[in-house]
Amino acid sequence: MNDNILKLKVDNKDKNLEKYLKPQWSYKTLISIILSLLILIFIVKDLEIDLIKLVTDSSKYLGDILSRMLPPDFSNFSQLFFAILETIEIAILGTFLAIVLSIPLGLFSARNLAPNYFVYIICKTIVIFFRAIPEFIMAMILVIAIGFGAMPGVLALGLHTMGFLAKFYAEDIEHINQGPIDALKSSGATKSQIISFGVIPQILPSFVANNLYILDRNVRMATMLGIVGAGGIGYELQSSFRMFEYERVSAIIILIFVTIFIIDHLSAFIRSKIK
Repeated sequence: MNDNILKLKVDNKDKNLEKYLKPQWSYKTLISIILSLLILIFIVKDLEIDLIKLVTDSSKYLGDILSRMLPPDFSNFSQLFFAILETIEIAILGTFLAIVLSIPLGLFSARNLAPNYFVYIICKTIVIFFRAIPEFIMAMILVIAIGFGAMPGVLALGLHTMGFLAKFYAEDIEHINQGPIDALKSSGATKSQIISFGVIPQILPSFVANNLYILDRNVRMATMLGIVGAGGIGYELQSSFRMFEYERVSAIIILIFVTIFIIDHLSAFIRSKIK
């Protein structure tokens, strides 16, 4: 009797395993894949992209450029080091500005915390507006308005990434457990107490993770903003390209890679400590 029951359980497990191992295809999935491929083909045709020419030309010219980039020229390492340091400083200040501005916007862009619908719509519109304008364009406008230097880069990164962080915060807040919030409300807690004891403890891990992601992103974007005159290593990169100093270009790319590599591992270490 026991053997029969055990055999029945094993057979049921095998059937369940076979069920999950089988591809869960459906006609909707197949239609979605076909439509996606058709859309991609249409886009390639509409943009007049010649894939054969792309492969042949890239192999011809890219190989020539790569050969000129070797060996990397670190003869002016101190200049490049201070330029990459300025890039990191721009990214840190821009991220800090984004965090400060996005906290109130994120709180009031969440449906479950906004005091009323009007405030929710206003904050949501501000978030979408700054997220819609690329930091590259914003940096160009600010360079024209206030001149060359680090300040346009800080403001461009801060204002643009404020939109992303506020969106992340609002989405995290909207998906928190409402139990602690309701308990605090029923006990007569104020709005600040609800946020401090009901909201922040629940979103803290994702709050830190999102901030670290934005910092990582801002370091890379600060490099690009330097090309339009917003300071940092981007200016050195642009100058090297203009002077056809490809060996110096490769040295700058290596420095950028090492910087991002270190920041990525530091971020992973910090995230592991707050879980």
